[in-house]
Amino acid sequence: MSRTDLLEKIKQAEASASTEIDKAEKEQISAKNRMPLDHEELISKERKSAEKKSKTEIKSAMEEIDQQKTKILKNGEKNNSGMKAKAEGRIDDASQKFVDAFLESLS
Repeated sequence: MSRTDLLEKIKQAEASASTEIDKAEKEQISAKNRMPLDHEELISKERKSAEKKSKTEIKSAMEEIDQQKTKILKNGEKNNSGMKAKAEGRIDDASQKFVDAFLESLS
């Protein structure tokens, strides 16, 4: 192989290498530019996932609160009914004692 052929091959190899280097640099820049978009997409996806989970947990908590509220109201109504029945029984006794005391004071 002659010297000019070797020099020509070297020039072609250098040109090819230069082209490959330029191509790799452009790909690297492109990848770096895409990274923020990928990060934003990932953040958005995770935010939506967190919101969905949060809504599910809130719904579950609200259902539990409603169950407890219903239980408390039932117990309160039961206790109120019991107290009302006792009070009505005492009213009869108190009114009878009042009548008895009034009749005694008349005699």
